[in-house]
Amino acid sequence: MRDGHHALAKVALLIILAACLVSAGYSGETDTPPGNAGQVAEPLAGTAWHLAALRADNGSVVAPLPRAEPLIIFGEDGTLSGSAGCNLYTASYRINGSTISVEPVSVTGAHPSAERELAQQESQYQKLLVAAASYRVEGDRLVISGPSGKDLLVFLRAKQPVQSPLLATTWGLTHYSTSGSAVASPIPGTNITLTIDGDGTLSGSAGCNAYSAPYRLNETGLAVERIVATKASSTDPAGVMEQEETYLDLLRSAAGYRIVGDTLAVIDGNGRAVLFFAAEP
Repeated sequence: MRDGHHALAKVALLIILAACLVSAGYSGETDTPPGNAGQVAEPLAGTAWHLAALRADNGSVVAPLPRAEPLIIFGEDGTLSGSAGCNLYTASYRINGSTISVEPVSVTGAHPSAERELAQQESQYQKLLVAAASYRVEGDRLVISGPSGKDLLVFLRAKQPVQSPLLATTWGLTHYSTSGSAVASPIPGTNITLTIDGDGTLSGSAGCNAYSAPYRLNETGLAVERIVATKASSTDPAGVMEQEETYLDLLRSAAGYRIVGDTLAVIDGNGRAVLFFAAEP
């Protein structure tokens, strides 16, 4: 499962959180510097950040688990979303000056029992996020503090690429929602792609077979109709056909989309991000 989140961490809303920067670049200072009250804060809408450090229950500041670093994306509509390390999450947020409040987090799936340490990190991350009271941006760092002024979460800014256009871009799948709504990455050795053409047809590779389908587009709404795929079968790598079936089912469920930088998220009718793509060169 962690391979899927590593892929998510590389999705560029999104690219690059080096754990060495976490240990070397974060000093462990936990108090908000004086004089920040009433400051004009950098807007967060449309930005994406990778978690670099979080406050543990014992008060210490620790780095997130390797290859399971939470990601946060601040939407333009007052909704934030991302990966908590394993499961996807969403929440409403409000900002006024440098103050921030986050509503209770909605998580898309259950923690896998075999990943106790990861489940504990997700729980702590969600708790700290809801406890947010203020924030400050220091260059490429976002620091979220609690009501007492103690720093709770420290993020590093994700790369901010020029936004890729929906049409005439080849999108490569980086991760997808599984049956339990946890995050999975494509099987190594498979390449799943999506191209949305201006003639009302989308197409690509589902990993083994090529596919195409008509689509309807309206602002951020997306509906995919009658997917047609070739009939080849493959056993190498293992699981490729099951992955292909899952991918096409998720694509059929599309009801909307969102682009942040060079990342495309396909959203189903329940408002759940089920497919994430990165723009290919």
